[in-house]
Amino acid sequence: MDTFFPVSVWYGPDRSRAPMVGKIKSMRDTETEIERIKSLGFNSIRFWYDWATAERKPDKWDFSTIDALLTITDKLNMKAIVQVYTDSAPNWLERDYPDSLFVDRSGLVIHSQASPGYCSDHPVVREHIEKFLEKLAQVVSSHDSFYAWDIWSEPHIVQWSWIDYIKDPWFCYCENSQKRFIEWLKKKYKTIDELNDAWYRTHESWEEIVAPRYISLSSFRDLLDWIQFNIEKIADDLEWKVSSIRKGDGKHTISSHAAISSVYGIPGIGYGASDDWRLAEKVDVWGTSFYPKHTGSWMPLKPHHMGVALDASRSSCESRGKPFWIGELQTGHGVTGMRFGEPVDKYDVEKWAWLAVSRNAKGLNYYAWLPMSCGYEISGFGLSEYDGSTNERAVAAGKVSKTITQNMELFLRSKPLQAEVAILYNIEAHKALACLRAESAEIIRKDMFGMYKALMNYGCTVDFLHLTDLNKDLSRYKLIILPFSIAMTEEAAKAIEKYVASGGTVLSDGRIAWMKDDGTLCEKIPGLGLDELFGCEELWMKEVKEPTTFESFGLTLSACRYISTYRVKAGKVLAEIKEQPLIIENNYFSGKAIMVGTLIGAGYEETGNVNNLEFLRQIASRCGIKKRYFVQQKDGSTDELEVRLATSHNGLLVYLFNHGNDNCSFDLSVSEDLFNGSFTNAKCLNYPVEISVERGNAIVTMKDIKMNAGQTLVIWFK
Repeated sequence: MDTFFPVSVWYGPDRSRAPMVGKIKSMRDTETEIERIKSLGFNSIRFWYDWATAERKPDKWDFSTIDALLTITDKLNMKAIVQVYTDSAPNWLERDYPDSLFVDRSGLVIHSQASPGYCSDHPVVREHIEKFLEKLAQVVSSHDSFYAWDIWSEPHIVQWSWIDYIKDPWFCYCENSQKRFIEWLKKKYKTIDELNDAWYRTHESWEEIVAPRYISLSSFRDLLDWIQFNIEKIADDLEWKVSSIRKGDGKHTISSHAAISSVYGIPGIGYGASDDWRLAEKVDVWGTSFYPKHTGSWMPLKPHHMGVALDASRSSCESRGKPFWIGELQTGHGVTGMRFGEPVDKYDVEKWAWLAVSRNAKGLNYYAWLPMSCGYEISGFGLSEYDGSTNERAVAAGKVSKTITQNMELFLRSKPLQAEVAILYNIEAHKALACLRAESAEIIRKDMFGMYKALMNYGCTVDFLHLTDLNKDLSRYKLIILPFSIAMTEEAAKAIEKYVASGGTVLSDGRIAWMKDDGTLCEKIPGLGLDELFGCEELWMKEVKEPTTFESFGLTLSACRYISTYRVKAGKVLAEIKEQPLIIENNYFSGKAIMVGTLIGAGYEETGNVNNLEFLRQIASRCGIKKRYFVQQKDGSTDELEVRLATSHNGLLVYLFNHGNDNCSFDLSVSEDLFNGSFTNAKCLNYPVEISVERGNAIVTMKDIKMNAGQTLVIWFK
């Protein structure tokens, strides 16, 4: 796994789209198509196989298509990755076991229409999934060209279906899922009386318990348990699938990938999503899908939105000591029904790949070779033309693979500069939003976006920390930012206090530790003793209908959504609003804690006020965080230029992304201490561009760099 960097494209024979498996009508034609993909430069290919194809009748198995595809890659000496689908399931299950259907919280059962399949909490479903995975593993692992698995694409409880006739569906409430939930509750609460005390119930036996289906006025401790159960259930099911594959294949890499980083959403309810950090523990490689020009209200993703998605996914992997892959990388036009995304060009498929590599991705899987031939995404997401012929995008993606393959050790051993700043992913706050009837995690997501943009433009590598990461050594971070952490565990509060006391700086906005992780109110806000850390106590919090402004550091800043004011117990006031303290800075032992009584990151996202970003950069500067590069603009605009720096065993990598719509030219200066010694030359790896370098005053300057609109340059200082 640490000696090969896969760059693949998803491919199905006879124009099939995942998870459907088409029959191979002509081995010669299929081999010709795969040869065409290899000739473009791809060093691997990604096939898929589903349970519905494998077991059309009970215990009658058919693996002929995947066996034939791998026979071709054996012949062509091309590595193959296999994606597995268990949600595309055979229909005999519904006929013979109607209680295996998924059930919504309303009690409505979901009849599978090619998807979402059947609930794996049902014992027979579970038994046959295990058989499918073990037998598939035996067939696939016998081929020399086989390299790795992806055992679960975008893990959810219910997938690949949009059940529009149900308003806000939650899953799964079938009899077997409820039994599993009760067993989970027994481990947590030990006795029914203990559960009754926690939930405010009067049950006499465990069998009386009904899984929570809505939010009630009195308490949402029951709903928090249901959310946590589903988070753990998905992780446990991923582990179960891994162990099932291992019965048939004990040696090959097993991966899985999220739909998007879990920092973007609310876990545990709806169609069911989980926690990247928890899932990364279960596999050899974790990753994410990456569709920057998908369809939807917040598409296309802006550069800093892409950065959050990638750095959060990277962080979840590094936290658990796992490599990071892109499981699905967009190749073509986003299409969902009658919604169409922005056009995708050759610069996009190149840029998105290098954005991921610059953030330590060690595998890229372009989705897909052919546009979707049927279904809700018909005509979308294809690298080739509709007829399978190549185009500029296919050539560009192949060039990425060629560059990585020719310099594989360099990219395998490269890593971003060590982060000095981190943003907290507080999953308890995301869970609390669900219980407070929030429709999404948009408020936290926007806050993170603004915070991240300030630091990205400062040249910082930004880590994302899970609550469980707070118990690790945090001394490398000069600044940790806590966005809208409305719920908090006692352990996390103690870890934050310890970090600051030892010399670190934290900045929190919003209503930190409003409630405990069990959904009960803290006696003070900030709670759990954090009022002493921040040197203040909340007076009141109010909703802001329209953005307002306030002054700090000589800047006019924007406040939006909410405003909190404080009674100052220690420290000093950095900003007021209507003569009430809004921002307080408190020295605490060797460190510093800063409380911001509004959503400073969201304030930028919703108003575009760049002073909010400058405020965060000034905080970073006061923490001793230095800008890592400087740009001297010569022609065109460099406002949308992104610079990423990474070290390797053999020099420094500089990634340049022109996200703008204009050509530009500039000089780029980087501190000489990043080079860890001398270098012999500077070479652009992906374009025939000459790099002129000057050295002086401990600065290395790349002169007269010229970039087209949308272009990416990868420069190696050897």
